[in-house]
Amino acid sequence: AIPSLDLQFEGRSSFVADCGNPSEFDESLICEDCTMCCNAQGDCYPKEDTLIQELGFHDYVEFTWVFFACVFGISGALAFISRVYDKYLNRNVS
Repeated sequence: AIPSLDLQFEGRSSFVADCGNPSEFDESLICEDCTMCCNAQGDCYPKEDTLIQELGFHDYVEFTWVFFACVFGISGALAFISRVYDKYLNRNVS
């Protein structure tokens, strides 16, 4: 079994580990404190929160659901307001 790395770094470091997928190992290395993860194919990615995660969303799928819910909600509210305006406030205009 691949152990989990417990690194006690002060501040930002530049520790790179084989914690990506696919891995050279049967189980991927778990490294919570690494700043960069690479996989067996040599592809590396930084282990930083994305802008979406900094805004409080778990991932892009969650953000997309919230975004489209807001778009549909605002569109529905505008359609409702437009209908009310047209029906009640605009009835005396010829």
